[in-house]
Amino acid sequence: MEKKDVRIQLVISPSEVEALDEWRARNKVWSRSQAIREAIRRMLEDKSDPRD
Repeated sequence: MEKKDVRIQLVISPSEVEALDEWRARNKVWSRSQAIREAIRRMLEDKSDPRD
């Protein structure tokens, strides 16, 4: 596993935090950071163009 040593500051709305926390609970993801990493990983694996 690659070392995680790059920090990215992120500003999101309260409703986005709530949605993230709900997703974390449903998927038994321990931390918000891990949930965000998982969302990014899934997005990058998706071959479709988001503009379609």
